Amino acid sequence: MNIFFEIPGLNVYLQIFFTLLSIGIHLYATRGKPRESLVTEITHFVIGLSGWFTIISGLFGHIIYADEVAASIGWPVESGFQMELGFTSIGIGIVGFLGFRNRSVWLPFIITKVALGFGAGFTHILHAVQHNNFSPNNVGIILYWDFIFPVILIVLYILYRREQNALPASAAVPAA
Repeated sequence: MNIFFEIPGLNVYLQIFFTLLSIGIHLYATRGKPRESLVTEITHFVIGLSGWFTIISGLFGHIIYADEVAASIGWPVESGFQMELGFTSIGIGIVGFLGFRNRSVWLPFIITKVALGFGAGFTHILHAVQHNNFSPNNVGIILYWDFIFPVILIVLYILYRREQNALPASAAVPAA
């Protein structure tokens, strides 16, 4: 299992890969069939799968393998913060995963992911600057993703809302 901790940011790479793969398979499988807009379908998969990966990351990364993850971030092991972060991630992830079925949770999920992502990103920067913590999972792809992914969510949601607002009232799907 240690191989998963040897590749910094593996969870980010897996999330990106499986999200793009899922979107591609869905678009291929529904080609020629009536479907929602491309923006709506991409947002649907990005939020739903992000929720799933947040659950998995919280469970495995911060509860089951908490000490290994803490060490890879350069943080103390055997600390309760990991379990707290794990359960927080699971809760946030459940909301995102529900986004597969219910668009009304999209905005609350995005708000929590933005707060968590930006907060984690600033914390990683603070630890790098104040404590010279350049551990593989404190900087690099993890740090970048903490800022990039919330921006992706915000942009997708803005595009989705613009499309919903442009539709005639009878054709618009109830927005989140």
